[in-house]
Amino acid sequence: MSNHQSGSRSAAIAAELRDEILRGQYRQGERLPSERDLAERFGVHRSAVREALKGLEQLGVARIRPGGARVAPLEEASLDVVEHMLGLEDPPNPEMVDHVLEVMSGLFSLAARLCAERADTAQRAKIGELLGELEREEHSVADAVRLTQQLGDRFVEASRNMVLTLVRHGVKTHFMNSLEMPDEAAPEWSRAGHFRRLSQAIEAHDGLAASEAAYELTHAMRRHAVASLEAARGQHKRSETES
Repeated sequence: MSNHQSGSRSAAIAAELRDEILRGQYRQGERLPSERDLAERFGVHRSAVREALKGLEQLGVARIRPGGARVAPLEEASLDVVEHMLGLEDPPNPEMVDHVLEVMSGLFSLAARLCAERADTAQRAKIGELLGELEREEHSVADAVRLTQQLGDRFVEASRNMVLTLVRHGVKTHFMNSLEMPDEAAPEWSRAGHFRRLSQAIEAHDGLAASEAAYELTHAMRRHAVASLEAARGQHKRSETES
């Protein structure tokens, strides 16, 4: 077996074990099967299993100690694990999505406040144009979310805060890219005056008002996203029952 094939097999084994851990098939602190047992299960050399277990340790869902690998507390795992948790179900778990969007909401609100206080003239002009586009036109959910994410990027850029930039990039890359937005008509939150209030706060250099307007916007987005997911999951369950 080539190194590429071995690496691919190890990654596949790690992914299967990871999902079993995230689904609760192994409890916190429980010992995972031995390298020998896993090698027999997957039909591979023990070296491939060893690499797979190292991958789980890097993700933070397992700890390798003398005597074998054990399941680590989930709250101590790498942030990357959230992307995999979102992928466990289709549609994804609404509560998990709400937790992700809650984090994004906090970052968006902070970025809006710092932007209002720190943006230069050119940055305010570009943000004003984007807010004007969002306010003037009715967009589908997917387009409204895409444009709002662009707005968040502008806010973060204007914040001149490197840590906020890195955190938002990581959260957006690992979480938001995992969420598919429904192709629906313009949602209520895009027509509720949130963008106008944001625009006014940015123009007035009012960080507190910008933060509050950003929070109201993202809170409405969260409610809409969770309600849509719950409806989709209900429809999926009904389809399974009927079939």
